[in-house]
Amino acid sequence: MGVPGLVTVAIPAFNRARLAVRAVNSALAQSYSDLEVLVSDDASGDETAQSIGNINDARLVFFAQRERLGLVGNFDFCLRHASGEFFLLLGDDDVLLPQAVERLLSPFLRPPRGIEPESIGLAWCPCRIARPDGAQLWITEAGPELESPVALLSGLWAGRRGPRLSGILMRTADAIAAGGFQERHGHLCDLGAWGSAALSHDYVACINEPLVQYTNHHGTTTSRSSVREWQDWARVVHAELVACARVRGSPEAQQELERGRRNLVSGITLTILIQTIGRRGWIRNTFREALRSPGALLTPYVCRRLGKDGWKVLRLLSLWRTHSCVPYRDSSRHLGSGV
Repeated sequence: MGVPGLVTVAIPAFNRARLAVRAVNSALAQSYSDLEVLVSDDASGDETAQSIGNINDARLVFFAQRERLGLVGNFDFCLRHASGEFFLLLGDDDVLLPQAVERLLSPFLRPPRGIEPESIGLAWCPCRIARPDGAQLWITEAGPELESPVALLSGLWAGRRGPRLSGILMRTADAIAAGGFQERHGHLCDLGAWGSAALSHDYVACINEPLVQYTNHHGTTTSRSSVREWQDWARVVHAELVACARVRGSPEAQQELERGRRNLVSGITLTILIQTIGRRGWIRNTFREALRSPGALLTPYVCRRLGKDGWKVLRLLSLWRTHSCVPYRDSSRHLGSGV
């Protein structure tokens, strides 16, 4: 069950020594003190292990992997070695604002009147998307104070909610009971884990403050996995989330999630293609993908998203042209915003 009240902030690190130190320091600087900061260095080839080892804080737990676990494996290692009752996975290039954990934990400790703490499955917040120099690009979409997990998932897939990997707090036991971070979910393993954990409860809570900062930079991880792979991962995750709703015995919830399938696949497809903008052959690749999977790109969803957030694409393109490229962890965290 984890140590009651203890929050584990887990940081899966790989080849980002300077940024990983920044992430660790932001976790250790939290206003909520009952904290464990767990770092798993995935056999980095740089000085990550040495840099983290130089941090002297009794709350820091450090694992240096001798062999690569991979993105999913490292995420899952962090979860299964967490000691806290609550769990937050922080990207090694992200930053928690000082009150992030305290504010995200508040719905579990002090839920709205008439709501039992056990009925809340997770808490999340909108996130501040920033350039490499720290300048703000935009803030992701918030949601209502309380809503059903199905409403959150459907809103995310429709582009009306903006949860991100590092801005989600859930119970450690719920994430483990849901199967943790699973290889068959690929780079969407975070959605599979927190989505299943949330669906085991009645509500999710949104703290309408940007408590996490993401550094948005053009990189390579996304391009190493094909659009087809991402689409396959999306379909697997979707099917399993629908199955979770079915187990809960809610035909309405199941039907609502089933209706969101096309939005999810379209959103994933659009997101991955946007992440290739500026790379050699990206225009040709986009046209080829439109011909290969018109059912994913030629949809009302894509038209709505480009109409609403097309300015973000232009801003990102300008950013990528004026800043040197640095490796990019994964684009699952951008799911729902389209960028």
